[in-house]
Amino acid sequence: MEIFVKILYLCIMEHYMNVSAFLIGVSTAFFAIFAIHILFFRKKRTRFQTVLGWIMAIWAVWNLKDIIITFPGMYRDEVLDWIMMIDGWSALTYTVFVFEVVMPGWVTLRKLFYLSLPFVIFTLLYIIEPAQWVIYAYAVFLWCFAWAIVGIGYVKMKHQLSYVRKNYSNIDDIDVSWLKPVFFFAIASQLSWLFASLYATVTTDIIYYVLTILLWLMVLRYSWNFCPVAVEIEGKGNNGHDATSAALPIPDGMLEQVVEEKRLYLEKTLTLTDLAAAMGTNRTYVSNYLSQVRRQTFYDYINQMRIEKVSVPLLKEHPEYTLEYIANESGFASISTFRRAFQKLLGKTPRQFITDSTPEP
Repeated sequence: MEIFVKILYLCIMEHYMNVSAFLIGVSTAFFAIFAIHILFFRKKRTRFQTVLGWIMAIWAVWNLKDIIITFPGMYRDEVLDWIMMIDGWSALTYTVFVFEVVMPGWVTLRKLFYLSLPFVIFTLLYIIEPAQWVIYAYAVFLWCFAWAIVGIGYVKMKHQLSYVRKNYSNIDDIDVSWLKPVFFFAIASQLSWLFASLYATVTTDIIYYVLTILLWLMVLRYSWNFCPVAVEIEGKGNNGHDATSAALPIPDGMLEQVVEEKRLYLEKTLTLTDLAAAMGTNRTYVSNYLSQVRRQTFYDYINQMRIEKVSVPLLKEHPEYTLEYIANESGFASISTFRRAFQKLLGKTPRQFITDSTPEP
């Protein structure tokens, strides 16, 4: 009976190691391919994209080191605990990524050093006293650390969303709303990692590696052309002085008159600063007028003008035109933004509007 149990155990472990080795290879290749492409083959890249490329490279190395557990005699508690200690450092990559999205340029080597101090302390503590209570304390710290980053990131994300909608008419490559599903997916991924670290099985490993790849695929999809925008202090010009002292409040109807006469809404990259310059005032007064008088953000107002002045007339007069053409003629940078803005304003999709506007034969 004892021999049978040993044989069964060896068979299970061999199957586990084969599955683990396969998953480790797939995930390592995934991160390595994207890291190489971003860092060596992407000719024009921003600081954010460079950071993303290095994160991919770090994750490739992190995943590759897990191959050690597939070696004979290495799948034991001491090795798994050390892997968990090392893997915990990956929380810093999430932190850098989130902060580069919502606070571009905030991360520096000095700040990264301070952020890494708790991880250094726990690692040194485990070297001095490799006890199980250190592992559990480390797990609690990582969970609290992750929620703190999510909390800070969510608050900054809301602030960033408000800022870009107040200042830009085209937010396709600067919109950070995609972070919402990423946050929830990241929490699920970290939960699976924590569970897989404390209770390693073939099933938990599969769940962890699949969730990790799906998480970073989502991140790469949304952030591939993303260009973070630094939030400026309200009412401050580029030189840091109060900009409101240089102009007078906007008379009623002046903004609408200037926008319509100059057809500024047709400019795909129109910003609040551009509009203020065309009016001979500053963006603080324009922003205040939009929020207090029109009860709209700059983004919503310009999109409304595009739809009312161009999109609706074109859809009524030329239902045969493609939506791509109408979106482009209306001043929208993408058809997806056109569809969202149209449905938000009129409560129906452009296709539904065409159907409702076409007279029955």
